[in-house]
Amino acid sequence: MFFKISSEWNKTIISLAIVLSLILSIYVLSDPNGSAKFLFKTYDFLAAFFEPIYMYGSFSVLIFLIFISLSKYGDIKIYLQNRETYSFFSWSSMLFAAGIGAALLYWATIEWIDYFNILQTNNLDLDTALIYSRAYPIFHWSFTAWAIYCLPAVAFGLAITINQKSKLTFSGIFNIENRFLEVIFDSLFIGAILCGAGVGLGLSFPLISSILSSIFNVERTFNLDIFTITVCLAIFATSAFLGVQKGIKRLSNFNIILVLLFLLIVFILGPTQYIFSKSIESYMFLFKKYPEMSFTTGTDISKDWTVFYWAWWMALAPMVGAFIVNISNQKSLRTVILGVIFIGSIGCMISMSILSNLSIYLFEAEVLNSPSLLKEGLLTREQIVIKTLSTLSYSNYLLIGFGVICIIFLCTTYDSASYILASASMKSSNIESSGKLRLIFAILLVIQPTLLMFLGGVDSFKWIMVIFSVPLLFVYLLLVISIIKNISQIKKYEQSLY
Repeated sequence: MFFKISSEWNKTIISLAIVLSLILSIYVLSDPNGSAKFLFKTYDFLAAFFEPIYMYGSFSVLIFLIFISLSKYGDIKIYLQNRETYSFFSWSSMLFAAGIGAALLYWATIEWIDYFNILQTNNLDLDTALIYSRAYPIFHWSFTAWAIYCLPAVAFGLAITINQKSKLTFSGIFNIENRFLEVIFDSLFIGAILCGAGVGLGLSFPLISSILSSIFNVERTFNLDIFTITVCLAIFATSAFLGVQKGIKRLSNFNIILVLLFLLIVFILGPTQYIFSKSIESYMFLFKKYPEMSFTTGTDISKDWTVFYWAWWMALAPMVGAFIVNISNQKSLRTVILGVIFIGSIGCMISMSILSNLSIYLFEAEVLNSPSLLKEGLLTREQIVIKTLSTLSYSNYLLIGFGVICIIFLCTTYDSASYILASASMKSSNIESSGKLRLIFAILLVIQPTLLMFLGGVDSFKWIMVIFSVPLLFVYLLLVISIIKNISQIKKYEQSLY
């Protein structure tokens, strides 16, 4: 039987995933608008209260990990039984695809608009407002963000290297034996993944559906939405079922090549010299202002955007970190830390620079006044993205490529989530999850957010996810302690061999 329960499955984790999915969905769908308003107010209060901790703590994580990578501890290798080793290209492609979805190319085009409108409201001059608007998207998607992703990966890797039977959950890292505490920590782990999946589809799907509507020049209807979801489900469910080696790796490798090709074409067809010069200018400005942007509190951008992003990355980090460690067998801490932080950051910086500067160029050339159009509600964010790309030659082909990339990005994020939930559902980390278990989670992950999306509950899931990051502040502190403890233990063992 397909649904026969294996003795190797951790029934507690599977039950938690199903129960949490039902509870969250029922709560949100009972009153989508009301729950969204309440959860936003809750997040707004928590963001203001914990703002200094988010700001200083996130930057401290970056410094902590860089220190480990450059120290003698960077030589420590992660070892996982029954896991493949991957080439640097495949490993890089998979970690990037798992950590970044279609949202990257979406926000790369339009995120600057929100910062520009905020800064203009504060009566900042045009040039200063534009340079900050170029720098902040890169800041929010680069070094600190990827350090937040990397922290759980390092903690998971060290814990499993020491004890191959450790579960791929928070309770496994901390070796918790108390049943009540085990459920609490694992609920945080699973809840963050479920909410991340819900938000991922909810934010990415409108863009994908709008692109298809534009390409085929048809109205976005319910049938088109169902068709798009069905295609996405078929792709990522198949990839998840096949596993990392046959599914996720191939899909990620293919998509990274498509992304690089797409960005190169936009760079060539767009205002090439403008994009290049403004990108260099924004990089130099960012490196100069990085400490200031990391420590500034009490501003509209820091509270509404920076804290939100750090909370967002923290909520997604359990899934991304767990996936990264699963593909990092035989890699040193130095490779993992520097690879995750810099590969992820460089990929995001290039994407942000090219697409943001294309959009800003159109604004300065008075071709497309995106800030006013968005502020006055004349165009949606999705429509601005499409109109920006439509200004280039061969725009239909570019939109087709853009749509394919977004679909694959969405699928790689989802199959990574289903893979991690399936891995976490095994009784120990040295047992590879079965294809049918990954498929079960793939179906679970898509049904819930699809209902939420059509019935208006996506915003609620977004706020639930970032609210999850508040208790994760405490968990992340424990992760740092766990890393220090396990590094010391491994070094003592290595020294005893000589």
